[in-house]
Amino acid sequence: MFWLALPAQAAGKLTYEVQGLKGEPLDNVRTYLDGLPAYQPHQLRAVRDKIREAVTRGLQAVGYYQPEITLTRDPKVREKMLIKINAGKPVRVRHVDILLRGDAGQDEAFSQLLDKLPLKEGEIFHHGRYESIKSSLGSLGLSRGYFDARLRKSEVKVYPDQQAADILILFDAGRRYHYGDIRYEASPEAVKLIRPLIRIHTGEPYLATDLAEMSQNVSATSLFRETDIRPVMAEAKDGIVPVRVTLTPRDKHEVEAGIGFSTDEGPRVSGSWEKPWVNSYGHKLKTEFKVSQPKAEVSLDYQIPVGNPLEDYYSVLSGFKHEDLNDTQSDLTTVGLHRWKKKSNGWDRDLYFRVLYEDYVQASESGNSLLLLPGVSWSRLRMRGGPVPSWGDRQQWLVEVSDPSWGSDISFIRTWGRTKWLRTLGDDHRFLLRAEQGAIIGDSFSKVPSSLRFFTGGDQTVRGFDYESISPTDSNGELLGARYVTAASAEYNYRFSERWLGALFVDGGTATNDYTEAWKIGTGLGVRWVTPVGMVRVDVAVGVSEPDKPWRLHFALGPDL
Repeated sequence: MFWLALPAQAAGKLTYEVQGLKGEPLDNVRTYLDGLPAYQPHQLRAVRDKIREAVTRGLQAVGYYQPEITLTRDPKVREKMLIKINAGKPVRVRHVDILLRGDAGQDEAFSQLLDKLPLKEGEIFHHGRYESIKSSLGSLGLSRGYFDARLRKSEVKVYPDQQAADILILFDAGRRYHYGDIRYEASPEAVKLIRPLIRIHTGEPYLATDLAEMSQNVSATSLFRETDIRPVMAEAKDGIVPVRVTLTPRDKHEVEAGIGFSTDEGPRVSGSWEKPWVNSYGHKLKTEFKVSQPKAEVSLDYQIPVGNPLEDYYSVLSGFKHEDLNDTQSDLTTVGLHRWKKKSNGWDRDLYFRVLYEDYVQASESGNSLLLLPGVSWSRLRMRGGPVPSWGDRQQWLVEVSDPSWGSDISFIRTWGRTKWLRTLGDDHRFLLRAEQGAIIGDSFSKVPSSLRFFTGGDQTVRGFDYESISPTDSNGELLGARYVTAASAEYNYRFSERWLGALFVDGGTATNDYTEAWKIGTGLGVRWVTPVGMVRVDVAVGVSEPDKPWRLHFALGPDL
């Protein structure tokens, strides 16, 4: 039973109370009644047939063709119409005949579509699902290049007395079009640079997803302000359709500035200057700076494409970073040559050689180091679900080596890795798991500079503790940095509205030289607010492993992964 009320400004108008239905039949009848004009109670005799017709149409749309409908006025409320319904037996699909003509008869994609029809023999006939079959045939045809396709016949014969419906659809797909000439509206330099991303060839069968994927890949190079790859339908004929690739380069110079805040670093400002086209070979230059209370850094990145500009390129990275945080004071200068290779399986590989010079004071230790570090890192990010992802994972791992035989001051191997996982149960229950492990292997740890030692604690590791405040200490209680780091986290989110989620979590971890210390444990709760610029995360965490149970408020803006 439901009560359909009209808006307040329509008070005194006729309302309806439906009895005897539930589920989709009830919802559909309600929709049809809601579409009627706002009748006055004195019009009831004149509009009775229209009300009955609306109810009948609402039931037929979901397969009920022999309902018993009784209309009476509520004896207590003059403006209310009581509608008692016995829906009767539903009409079921007896035959489904979908005939394909043209090249679609030999197209595996159409065979798969017919195997997964939303309306099958023996099921209750549903007009919406019948219409979706016709729509799916047309959409699939367009996406696969059947530009001459026509729906020659589509009919449903309903036999209410037999509770049966027969469906007949004749889809004439015609020929499937193939790619013709590929035309470029762009500079010769741009065409040469993106040609490895154009993976279609004249004579191949048309597929809309090919063009969409290419457009996405070309846009991802960040070299063009606009990318448009589409068929030239006005010139499609004889089964051939040309393709036009239109590229609009980005501005010669682009400048950005921003401000932010996190409880780890406090307020910060940042800026960047980028020159997308340094020369005709597609070289790209970007400089960035970030300044917060504990850190200030500036970096330069010069990229040189090799073949596919999206998947294979060199990068010359250099930068300077000043840090004054907790018991760390550091001035770090780096320069390195990186060879990036993005694999088709989603993994990104960075093979690099970097030179690092650092002056540092770490608690009671101080020094300077010149290190030459060859290394390699792998990373992968997978995510589905839009502003509030429902599934995803991020993997990161690196290893780098220092040795005096090639000019470094000390010898060691440093490795670090992190994994994050996001999974969803139902529509509202999200689970986030995180684990991290790092190690420095070698006999000269006391000479390892501050930037390479391990610390933990803060928004992204162990909440309930200050940023990078977990570490072995000297005799004065000052942080020294660690040879090893281990951290893990489990978080549960409940989505109670489109833009708001609640969170419960427990984090644990340690930065240690020998794993004799007890783990630091933080637990708490928080809220997640989905905004147009990203997810805002606010957490209140308590360090339950500490005798005084300290608490801390954590604030961050950005994605879960």
